[in-house]
Amino acid sequence: MIEMKRPSLQFIAVLLLFVAALTSASCEVESTPDPTALPVPTPTPVNVEQLLRDAGAATAGLDTFHFLLEHNTGGTPLAPNLTVTEAKGDVVNPDGISTEFAGTLGAFAVRSSLITLGDESYMTNPLTGAWESVPKEVSPLGFFDPQSGIGAIMTQVVNANLLSIREGEIRVGGSLPVAALESILGSATDGTTVEAELTIDAKTLFLTEAILTGRVTATEPDGVIRTITLSKFNQPLTIVAPQ
Repeated sequence: MIEMKRPSLQFIAVLLLFVAALTSASCEVESTPDPTALPVPTPTPVNVEQLLRDAGAATAGLDTFHFLLEHNTGGTPLAPNLTVTEAKGDVVNPDGISTEFAGTLGAFAVRSSLITLGDESYMTNPLTGAWESVPKEVSPLGFFDPQSGIGAIMTQVVNANLLSIREGEIRVGGSLPVAALESILGSATDGTTVEAELTIDAKTLFLTEAILTGRVTATEPDGVIRTITLSKFNQPLTIVAPQ
């Protein structure tokens, strides 16, 4: 019969130390805390009023731009029996404007063009298409000054609020006194406002679109929506008087 030797006390002590070391290492691994999560930066709040002032200054400082004015229904009455439904053209700072517009004169559809250079204005006769020199003060578009008008739109918005920031564009909403639109749309009804939705390029701060909802004059239909689109910023452009 083979007699088993009892483990020595020294062997048992070494074994216990080894087990204790393994247990300690295991506890250290398990108790290692997770890395501290870095806080997500909070976006800087947009000061909408300052944004509109900066965007108005940037847009007013353009050398050239192209514009398009459209209506979803009806048009803007500019003179007795003359209503403009669409206008498009180019602006050269400080006082050059070339415009083509379509609308109605009484019961007739008309198209005409207008060039303004300083105090000189030229307009095509809606009936013959021939260019004629017209005093700026009696021109149906003599008030038309998109450059100063855009600045007024940007700086006179009340109750402005941030609608969205996405894809390089900032959208701002608010109300606009119709008096701020006189240099674009002519005489307006005092004391009334329209709802404005403005789109601003986030990089350049140029106004790219203004959607204006509401009547500017008493003769317009309810629910009229005007859209002003600006593009082709600071492209080389020269406006000359017609021959």
